[in-house]
Amino acid sequence: MAEAEVIVQLRTPPRLATTGTADVCDACDVRDVRSLLERRFGVTPEPLHPGADDPALIGWQRVAVPAGMDAEAVATALRGHPAVEAAYVKPPADLP
Repeated sequence: MAEAEVIVQLRTPPRLATTGTADVCDACDVRDVRSLLERRFGVTPEPLHPGADDPALIGWQRVAVPAGMDAEAVATALRGHPAVEAAYVKPPADLP
């Protein structure tokens, strides 16, 4: 079984401050979600659009779920978190 990918949209994306870094209180949601994933599944989220400064993009995260781990269980746990708007298992890409 291949690695799966869970896509996560945060309910309130972190806003970029004038310094280009996330506001401290907005970053709490990301830290809470990261803590849940590390504690329960041993995985960490990463930005789906690294370096983006568009507010519509910075709230999206990607979670690589190793083979043998239930990706749907990861998505379900994320959907139960108050900071998460949506989480789904990305369908596999079609072969060329």
